[in-house]
Amino acid sequence: MDTTILKKPILLMILLFNVFCSLGQFQTVVDVGSIENKSVKAKIDGNVSKLLSAINQAYVNKTVPTLTGIEMSDEAKSVVFALWETSPFRSLEDEIYNDILNLNCGGMELRGIKLNVANADSSNRKQEGVIVFTKSGFIDNFYFSIGNQIVEGVMKDGKDVADLRCRETILNFVENFRTSYNRKDLDFLKKVFSEDALIITGKVIMEKVSDGNSFIQSLPKEKIIYVKQTKSEYMTKMRQIFAANAYLNIKFDSLKVVRHGKYANYYGVTIKQYWNSSKYNDVGYVFLLIDFSNEDKPIIHVRTWQPEKVNGRELAKGEIFNTGSFKIN
Repeated sequence: MDTTILKKPILLMILLFNVFCSLGQFQTVVDVGSIENKSVKAKIDGNVSKLLSAINQAYVNKTVPTLTGIEMSDEAKSVVFALWETSPFRSLEDEIYNDILNLNCGGMELRGIKLNVANADSSNRKQEGVIVFTKSGFIDNFYFSIGNQIVEGVMKDGKDVADLRCRETILNFVENFRTSYNRKDLDFLKKVFSEDALIITGKVIMEKVSDGNSFIQSLPKEKIIYVKQTKSEYMTKMRQIFAANAYLNIKFDSLKVVRHGKYANYYGVTIKQYWNSSKYNDVGYVFLLIDFSNEDKPIIHVRTWQPEKVNGRELAKGEIFNTGSFKIN
């Protein structure tokens, strides 16, 4: 018997087996609930499965995700590619059985997608992703989540239907705002800051303080000085930061939303922010005064940053900027 005749089919079977195993290795099974329309549900299940499978395959192979054949907007694809340049990530689950959330704006979103972000420090590698869909199940956006606990807390404080709708918009906006730094999206930042935006950054410096005794050397003490910037100055600074850092990751630990007492379309958003980058890390409080007069195009009029601690003491609640700190003309 000619053994070469047997070897060829066996080798072919081994090759096919390895190919199928390789494909299955990256496959993510998705089954979302809370959707009565079976056609839309099937489309969402398929699109999410293809997206996460493509991401996992690219992560392992150290390539760029192939997103052909996935029903998603060009903008959503651009977001994934931009994130990939600084923050490659993979799905941590082989199977996802999460409910879809219906948004007041008419779209839908899938939250709580467990991810591992490669370039983050060890304490921040495990994060969550959010996928936003149109009514038809088309993927419309993708971003890193601020966490379901924070989301639930913000929505719980809603006063009425209009306020709940604004809070939902705020959460979507804040999560996009956070992820814009990860993907170094200067165009997004230019779009969301008003032309006359007030930008204030606190900086901790050391100053010498004497007790009046000439025999005792003056001792250094921490002090915050505040620097005002225009939108143009801030964008120039961010362009330099984006260019200097191979990796950027912004994490929000807490988030408080307060509707302005006099102007219903204005909201103050206070965030405890963890900034992690290739060259610099810090923890501080970010305050945003956001105008939601046009819900489709929220505008930031004020952005401030203050350090979490001064002289080893955490900033008191009354020291942190809020809606009452600024006058609206």
